[in-house]
Amino acid sequence: MLKVLKIFLVMTIILFVGQIIPYRFDSTSDKRYKISNETEVLLKELKEPIKIDILLHGRMPAEYHRLRRETKELLKSMNQKSEKIIFEFINPFDGEDDLNSLINEMEKYGISPEISIENQGQNIERTIFFPWAIVSNNRRSVLVSLTKRNLGDNKIEKINRSIRELEKGFYEAFFEINLKQKRRIAVLTSHKTSRDILLTDFVKSLQKYYQVASFDLKALENDPQKTLENLNRFELLIVSNPKKKFNYKEKYIIDQYTIGGGKSIWLLNNFNLDKDSLFKTGGKSLALFNDLNLDDVFFKYGIRLNRNIVEDMYCAPIVLAKGQNNESEYIPVPFSYYPLSMPIQNNFIGKGNSEIMLRFPISIDTLRNNLDKEILIKSSKLSRVKKIPFLISLEESISSFSPSDFKTQSKFLGVLVKGLFESAYKNKIKPGKITESKLENGKSAIIVIGDGELAENQIEQNAPLELGYDKWTNNFYSNKSFLNDCVHYLMKNESLLKIKNKEINIGLLNESKVSINGVFWKIFMLFTIPIFVYIIGFIGIMNRKIKFSK
Repeated sequence: MLKVLKIFLVMTIILFVGQIIPYRFDSTSDKRYKISNETEVLLKELKEPIKIDILLHGRMPAEYHRLRRETKELLKSMNQKSEKIIFEFINPFDGEDDLNSLINEMEKYGISPEISIENQGQNIERTIFFPWAIVSNNRRSVLVSLTKRNLGDNKIEKINRSIRELEKGFYEAFFEINLKQKRRIAVLTSHKTSRDILLTDFVKSLQKYYQVASFDLKALENDPQKTLENLNRFELLIVSNPKKKFNYKEKYIIDQYTIGGGKSIWLLNNFNLDKDSLFKTGGKSLALFNDLNLDDVFFKYGIRLNRNIVEDMYCAPIVLAKGQNNESEYIPVPFSYYPLSMPIQNNFIGKGNSEIMLRFPISIDTLRNNLDKEILIKSSKLSRVKKIPFLISLEESISSFSPSDFKTQSKFLGVLVKGLFESAYKNKIKPGKITESKLENGKSAIIVIGDGELAENQIEQNAPLELGYDKWTNNFYSNKSFLNDCVHYLMKNESLLKIKNKEINIGLLNESKVSINGVFWKIFMLFTIPIFVYIIGFIGIMNRKIKFSK
């Protein structure tokens, strides 16, 4: 009896100490409940409390309970590192009788519901829930989507991906909500670059972390010195899909901006193509070379934009109508001019991103010089290249679709160039009216991608859609995530890149075995545990009888 009391006393002391000095031990092989160094540093720097309201509560599909549980465990770990993290699970449906009014009110604040439809015997069960969290301090609030969708994911893969990216989502919210001063990025609006509405979602995603402003190289054409001074106020210049030629003065300004340490992202096509003619009317269009007059600058930087268009057998589909009038059918067909490229995973920018969709990309060659070059994206090993000019035929590109037609090896489609840049105008006369001394070299970095439309979102009823979403096929691609990572890298926000590279290995059940043996294991587990408890109880009772009989 005394021995039992000692054990009870020790266990009581351990539990009491555990309440006073909480400690969480992570025994998982991938340390999924151990928060990353970047998150830990950020939590220690918090100056004021952060309240997190998690709306993933109440009725939801079974697989989402696992996401809810993982969210709770992650926030517990964060709370252990910083008492300024306060979280609560809230059921948004409590006290709400009008479901439609609730959904409309939520959507006003950007909180869209998820709807699950499942067959339950002869009935169809429809469940509406909100997989979101609201992160707030005394000044502002930030939304965190708890689910991540990607091309080809089934329900289980979607939940697993969402669990992997939970910490990243909360880290970005903490980063945004604690940002005291935003650094400046310029988006070029001259030279017939992408229209504002086409860059809306990309710019919106950047505005969480940076101050984004438009910049017109032609606004002060007669004062290039002032133009250069204005451009130097920005750390990064984004040039998306220019169609108008750059003149000598403008190229010199950009060159001096780069040599002076300014970074830039170039999303380029060097051809003109009438897509209305291709997709809406005749099914054919002529791709004609469009000289942007940038070859000499890029050549000096060690890259060459080729006069071609790359096709890839691994590509995104387009939707075509077959039949007439009311009998029309909309059928998705693979379109080789829309390659799907998996970003190279062995660098900070590409790692963790899934396929991005390119449209009519051009290939890029790297040239030997003193600058470092990293390939960010490339076509698959089943590619082909067509030199500009040529006639693009919708029917031909769809019908000619077998591995034997794609014999070209991978082509580079996106390149990072960094190091000590030498001016493209060294030993050349600088344009007039620029009074500052000419820079001849300087450290910088640029990213060049052979797709002018990579950052452009689609439009529905004159409203921009999310970047990476294809309204015709309902597919999602990682264009926005990849481009954001390009920006973070050039802006040296490395913590936003490191946080996404945490790997969590989630064991998956063998679905074929589950479908074959699932019923057996359910019955086995249903009866085994009660029987096991009964046996233990029976042994205990018999042991007591034997003990007292003696």
